[in-house]
Formats: sequence, structure tokens, C-alpha cells
Amino acid sequence: DQFNMLVNELFSMVSTSNRKMDKTTVLKATISFLRSQNDVIKQCQAHEIKENWKPSFLSNDEFAQLMLEALDGYLLVITQSGTILYASESVTSLLNHLPSDLVNRSVYDFIHIDERMKVYNVLSSHKVVGGTGDIADYEKDENQLMFTCHWRCGTVCLTESPVYELVEIQGTFRKLDTDGCILMSKDDNLQSDAGSSAPEVCFCCTVRLKCSQVIRELSFVDDSKKEFTSRHSMEWKFLFLDHRGPTIVGYLPFEVLGTSGYDYYHPNDLHKVAKGHEQLMQTGKGTSCYYRFLTKGQQWIWLQTTYYITYHQWNSKPEFIVCTH
Repeated sequence: DQFNMLVNELFSMVSTSNRKMDKTTVLKATISFLRSQNDVIKQCQAHEIKENWKPSFLSNDEFAQLMLEALDGYLLVITQSGTILYASESVTSLLNHLPSDLVNRSVYDFIHIDERMKVYNVLSSHKVVGGTGDIADYEKDENQLMFTCHWRCGTVCLTESPVYELVEIQGTFRKLDTDGCILMSKDDNLQSDAGSSAPEVCFCCTVRLKCSQVIRELSFVDDSKKEFTSRHSMEWKFLFLDHRGPTIVGYLPFEVLGTSGYDYYHPNDLHKVAKGHEQLMQTGKGTSCYYRFLTKGQQWIWLQTTYYITYHQWNSKPEFIVCTH
């Protein structure tokens, strides 16, 4: 009886619906949740700022945000081909761009046309110098880079003439194993070899305004809803989408039920996703590569999925696939 009570308590914690789950499924869902949390903790510990000048009562995110505000800058992560992988929220108050407006776009879409080739030559020609001893590759002086350019400001009216701000970009090149991310620039003249299997080389940098701003706009971004759960048939058709899904992908549950997940994936990512699906069928659990998902608003967002197969309680046959995106 006590075991059943504990299982029921776990069910109420890990379940995203009122559908009854057998004990095996509850335990698998719990293990998957704990593994996910363990990975998050390890990542946080690996990137924890340990310098003495960081106040102990501030988290990494809070401290980084204060530093960026003091510097009139924002964080940017871009590939050597120019694809923007990440932009911090402070870009909104400085240049009137939402981070979501920049991610997966080409950096050359925002740099003044007269400076695009200069920036392209600087980014694309760099070769990462490996670390030695206690010095990591991104700490090597050879991997440091600083340059200035003009960055286009965001505007509400598309008919307005573009306004550019002079910015100073300073950062370091790092190797990032994206496990299947296929990245391309929108500019046909600034393409990279998307078929390369080598670790992606990224430029992690701060972008600072040369002319400090006194008046800023506030950015309201809700980061609390970045995860959602879905269930799929063995053929990868949607069987269930939880309440958090619509806020991220835009689709209501009834709009995706019965449709194939492959209908929403970027054509260049289909091979990697299908390969992960095959591995899942063999092992029963796993984590996908990073892939692009087409939202209802016709925008591509990057997702990574952890999944496992649920088996029938009595005949042990595969029943469905539980995915956490």
C-alpha cells in the first residue's frame, strides 16, 4: 500500500494530464525527469561564475544581466557562417529587437551593407587554436577578436529608413558540438558548408554601444515556459500535446493530433531526426539532435527532445512515445 501511495504521488508530480499511467510508466517518467534535472544542474555548475568579485547572493543570470546593463551591451552567439544562435534580452532595450527576432537569422541582415564583407572575412577565416595545459581554447589570445561595425536598430514601421548604431563587438571563438544542427545564412553570397560533420565553430561575444543610451525601453520576456510534452505513435504521429505547447509552437492540440511530426521539421534536419527515431526504436529511450520546428506563425525554432517508449502493462508491447521538448 505504501508503495502504491508513493507511485501515485510521483504520478501527480510528473504527469501533465489526468490520463492514468501504469507503475512502470510513472517510474520511467520520474527517471527521465531526474536525469533532465541532473543534466541542468551539471551545466549550471560547469558555467558557474566563481570569481571573488561576483556577490554570492546573485545568480549567474542576475549577475550577467547587471553587467550587461552597466556595459550598455548584450550577448551574442553566432556561427562562422553568420547564423545567430543566441541573443540576450538586453538587446531589446538597446536596439529595439526582441531576441526571437534575431535567433536563426543571419547576422549580415543587421549589419550595414558596406561592412558585411569585412565582417564575413573576419568571421569565416578564423581557425580555432586548441588549448594547452590548463588553458582552454577560448582563453587563448589567438581566439580573441574585437571589431566595430554599424548594427541596424529595430523599428515598428517597416517603411521607415533604417537607423544604425555604431557597436563594438568583442569575444572569442569556441568549438560547439551541436550534434546535427545544420546552419545556413540567408545571404546566398555568404554561405557555409552546412554538410560538415566537424564541431561547429561559434563566436561568443558581447556587443556594446559606442554611444551610451540614457533612456531605454523595458523588455517583458517570459522564460518560465520553455518546455512542453507530447505523445506520439510509433509512426511519429501526434497523440497528445500538453497545455504548454501552444504558447511555444502556436498550434492547439486538436490542430496537430493525427498529423506526423515530420511535417513540421526543416527539410535539412529530416535525416538527423529520422536517424534518432531509428535509434529510439532500438534502445527505447534517448535524446534527439537539435532540429528546427515550424511554428504556426511560419517561423523556425530550435528544439531538442528527450524521449522514451512506453510499453503496455500486460503484453509488454510498445504503446506510444513520450517526448519532452
